[in-house]
Amino acid sequence: LVMKEVGLKYPDGRRALRDISLEANLGEIVALVGPTGAGKTTLAYLVPALLQATEGQVSIDGTDLGEVSVNSLRQQISYVFQETQLFSDSILDNIRYGNKSASLDDVKAVARTAGAHDFITALPDGYDTNLGTVTSKLSVGQKQRISIARGLLRESRILILDEPTSALDPETESYLVDALHAAAREKLVIVIAHRLSTIAHADRIYFLKAGEILESGSHEELMSVSGGHYREYVSLQAGDN
Repeated sequence: LVMKEVGLKYPDGRRALRDISLEANLGEIVALVGPTGAGKTTLAYLVPALLQATEGQVSIDGTDLGEVSVNSLRQQISYVFQETQLFSDSILDNIRYGNKSASLDDVKAVARTAGAHDFITALPDGYDTNLGTVTSKLSVGQKQRISIARGLLRESRILILDEPTSALDPETESYLVDALHAAAREKLVIVIAHRLSTIAHADRIYFLKAGEILESGSHEELMSVSGGHYREYVSLQAGDN
């Protein structure tokens, strides 16, 4: 995935992104970091063409996204949204949604990784529980875990997770970080996150503010920048906790 001098202006003239250049490869975890309203989700939306750049070029494997059918592009990408989207169907079918041929063992494996297996098996009907009947009884975090499991199971080359750990406890989060490293052996994993414990393990971090990339590098590299934006962001976070 390569973006060259990408910009995005909304039809009403508001600018969302300016002069974005980045590179992300299979086998990497790339984190998009920055304050609320920095443009992280907008930037991630360009990858599956949920939004289209108004300037510059977005390409995958050297092919401009403008030349790729949206259908074939989205088959290559799993996007786990911050707002969880589940269907009135069994938990099994919800997780298996993007990979219908997956076995029950495959489903259980990703559910364990996402920290969902224990609460699923505690339900009276387990994996056969219909979410149309109990979805209101599941917590936000539980719904999020089901949707993360679905994203992990789908056979796509790019996995994008928008704030995947915001409703997870620390133990589940560390499981998920391990799972993302395992997934990144075969995929490009893009994570939008604010929790340091999720970000610090990324191969590369892009720090955004007001729609621009101000810094990029590993956690260690960015922390060594005296007076750096990322370093200041991390120290503010440490003060919040």
